[in-house]
Amino acid sequence: MINNILIVEDDTFQQKMISKMLSTLTLAKITTASNGQEALCKLDDIDEPELILCDLSMPSMDGIEFLRIIAKRNLSSIVVLTSSVSKDVISSVKEMVLACGMPDILSLNKPISKKQLEQLLLQLIEKMCINKPVENCQFQLVDDEIITGLDQEQFVVFFQPHIEVETDIVSGAEALIRWQHPTRGLLTPYFFLEQLGKLSLSHRLTLQVLSASISACSRWHQQGLKFSISVNISPLDLVNSNFLGSVIDLLERHQLPAKFLTLEITESDIRLDMAKELEVMCRLRLHGINLSIDDFGTGFSSLSQLISSPFTELKVDQSFVQKMLTDNKSYAAVKASLQLGRDLGLKTVVEGVETKAEAKAIKELGCDLYQGWLYAPALAESDFLSWCLKHNNEAALVISELQ
Repeated sequence: MINNILIVEDDTFQQKMISKMLSTLTLAKITTASNGQEALCKLDDIDEPELILCDLSMPSMDGIEFLRIIAKRNLSSIVVLTSSVSKDVISSVKEMVLACGMPDILSLNKPISKKQLEQLLLQLIEKMCINKPVENCQFQLVDDEIITGLDQEQFVVFFQPHIEVETDIVSGAEALIRWQHPTRGLLTPYFFLEQLGKLSLSHRLTLQVLSASISACSRWHQQGLKFSISVNISPLDLVNSNFLGSVIDLLERHQLPAKFLTLEITESDIRLDMAKELEVMCRLRLHGINLSIDDFGTGFSSLSQLISSPFTELKVDQSFVQKMLTDNKSYAAVKASLQLGRDLGLKTVVEGVETKAEAKAIKELGCDLYQGWLYAPALAESDFLSWCLKHNNEAALVISELQ
């Protein structure tokens, strides 16, 4: 239920109109403020609002400063920008708010209509009815829990399918780590990856994931499914003296041809030994192993890394995909990344595909593989195989009908 709404708007006419329209749509208490400073004072006097409608251009304290300040208060309010400034400014403000730690940020174009507000309230009610994902639960894992988890092989590999854009056939999967915790249930990397790194155990986990993934892929081949497998590694893995030998040993032990393995490298850290990284990457390529630049366009995954390293694949980050249909800059980033991949002769993969509209747009731009919830989440191996067989049979039937 929506109990409190805060409107931050310096234009008196706009403020009254929005307030009047909302009062016909909800019984919530509506509080108004003419600038950021006044809004901060009002927040001190009222219950936390479920919804904050905020203009940007205001006297005394503008909306940008107001949002930066309230982000520090850890409010659970959904913020909606109600400004007439250009779309690129709106987009950048949203990024700022997200970076400050506020997860829910929307926008409405002025002049605001009653229909827009009605849809907004329905969306808000829907969000409030859906349980928050487990990542929002706060608890602290003890270091010994993580060490025990590794020792007892509680960390398991799930698989998210890779779909060929042209045929809609499954061609492989990305291996994604999960922790089957004995008391907390299935945990995503959100809970343990950073802490595991501080314990200097990341490389140990990487080797466990590689072993499980290569073993699984080998089993698929034995069943006649010539899938490929992609495994995430870091620059720290590359510079480990035993890494190259460990990968080759695993491939030989499970009799998996190297061409079916792709190592996805995310430049999340400053490169401490670029020469060593490049040496190992080149030797991996000599053995026939594919290399993917993951999360391209974000963090340290940049053009310079792409040009200097022997990559065979470019993976477009989901942060661009999620906004490509509503934000011109994100669409341009996806388009340019895919074109760059083609120009360099690289296989292109787009992750985070969640809607048919996104898939259609990506296909029109030209891409080799999809990955995302539109098709399937990360699945346990048995579920992954069942899903793939069903999906490929359906896709083959469609292809046969078209011929």
